Amino acid sequence: MTRRNKDIGDWGENQAVEFLKRQGFKIIEQNYHTPVGEIDIVAKIRDDIYFVEVKTRTQEYLANDLSITPNKIRKFKKTVSHYCYKRGVEDVGLVVAGLIVYVNKQEKKVRFRLFTIDF
Repeated sequence: MTRRNKDIGDWGENQAVEFLKRQGFKIIEQNYHTPVGEIDIVAKIRDDIYFVEVKTRTQEYLANDLSITPNKIRKFKKTVSHYCYKRGVEDVGLVVAGLIVYVNKQEKKVRFRLFTIDF
């Protein structure tokens, strides 16, 4: 990953956090790391805990659900299980989700798409 891509990704994660807060989520944790993978954002709304994988895209044709590959989903689910075990989180009200942050630089607009992933 190039430095530029990391900077865009970090910026997108910050935008995602602010978006989730505006939607009423409380951010519990960011950038949880394990040997298997990382959870970008852990957030709570009502009684549900969301485990969010953030993808930032600057090209619209790449800003879709397929940007989170089946292999990434498999690793992400293992990471969520690890998180729940280490943090003592019960397997109730857990939501695994993707959040696409699409940046249109020409129009200076940012769009968000939050979607669930089967757990």
